[in-house]
Amino acid sequence: MDSSGSHGLLSPPMSAASPVASTAPLWSRAATLPPPRSQPLRPGSQKEIALINYLDDRILTITRRYAKKFSDEGLENDDTPGYTTYDEFVADADPLVDVIWVSGTPTIQIPYLLTLAGLVYSYLQAFPFSVSLLYIAAKIDQGFASLLQPSEEGNFSSGASHRVSMTEKVRIKSLIEETRVAAVRAASASGHDASVHDISGTDTDDEEDELSDDVDESNDDPPSSLPISLGVAKIYKRTLEILGDSLVPNTLPQNQGDIMETS
Repeated sequence: MDSSGSHGLLSPPMSAASPVASTAPLWSRAATLPPPRSQPLRPGSQKEIALINYLDDRILTITRRYAKKFSDEGLENDDTPGYTTYDEFVADADPLVDVIWVSGTPTIQIPYLLTLAGLVYSYLQAFPFSVSLLYIAAKIDQGFASLLQPSEEGNFSSGASHRVSMTEKVRIKSLIEETRVAAVRAASASGHDASVHDISGTDTDDEEDELSDDVDESNDDPPSSLPISLGVAKIYKRTLEILGDSLVPNTLPQNQGDIMETS
């Protein structure tokens, strides 16, 4: 089998691994996904198997480092250091987001982006608030939005014919809503100006309009450059706008049959 690096799948793109400057944190740059493969990986191929094994191994390392934050019990033979900051977790997760996206394979992109988004949410609650959250969430948001609306996000979609199932849509929406609420709590606990009102309001809210007048919302600006209140309000905003109210709780029961069929 060819070496992993020759396909650009089993290691992060050079742009993701190379720091902007020796003292610059990763999230001080624009949160932009790399171009994906033009064609998805063939199911069951050696490339797909190698990629899945790589991702599973790296995610296992991340979960072990997180577990070591609380205890080394059962992990005595693992010399991987535990996380001391949320930034360390983001530094490990960020290249995986890139590799997942480069695969150009929705059947890999959807479940693994969901897995990393779940870790982003779960680990957020164990550390003081960090602007690195805005960076990693912006990249995952870009991926979710492209997968949910490929026809309007052609510059990021792989062109593969794959529809996100209702089950996956429900999981995505639930997860991003929980993350947005947790982000407000973490930011507020760390002394930042953030509230539930900030993330539940629409674009017509006076406060958000005033902030938007002073901020360039293009992808060329790093999320960390936003005011904290606006940055938190924008977490997963694109994905939430695409999903809209189609999955609100009072409509879920009538879709249970569809959900069962796609699970």
